[in-house]
Amino acid sequence: MSILKVDTINEKTSGNGVLIPGHVIQVVSGDIASSDASITSASWADINLSAAITPSSTSSKIIVSASFNVRLFGTSNAVIRGGVRGLRDSTVVWNSSSFDETLQIRDSGTEWNDTVSFRFIDTPSTTSSTTYKIQGYAKAGSIRFYGNTRGGQIILEEIAG
Repeated sequence: MSILKVDTINEKTSGNGVLIPGHVIQVVSGDIASSDASITSASWADINLSAAITPSSTSSKIIVSASFNVRLFGTSNAVIRGGVRGLRDSTVVWNSSSFDETLQIRDSGTEWNDTVSFRFIDTPSTTSSTTYKIQGYAKAGSIRFYGNTRGGQIILEEIAG
């Protein structure tokens, strides 16, 4: 068995970097905007949570992690439901399995507050700047995605391919 010990690894050609498959190359984050995003109709809308990353290689993968606070509200004893999805620029790359019932309360009080967190992996196959964002959908009732007064963040991790 051989052991390789080094103090420094330098790239051979300037600007190419040292990419080790499966390792994190860069991490980018974005905080949710300061204002709340309220959704009251059955159409997808931005929740003001996004971040941009420029992949180093077309073979890189991007791990997208998001966490934010949400409130569902409506009338007493009503079904309130909606969903979330992730986009790369304008392309949907992650959708909750049953988008209209990911966020849901049934026959209970008039509101529900919680933190929503999820992760997904994407292969953008580009070295151009790419923006990932989160959208919400209200199928029944209303959904409020709280601004940064209650926290919210998206983290993008580039993984070498």
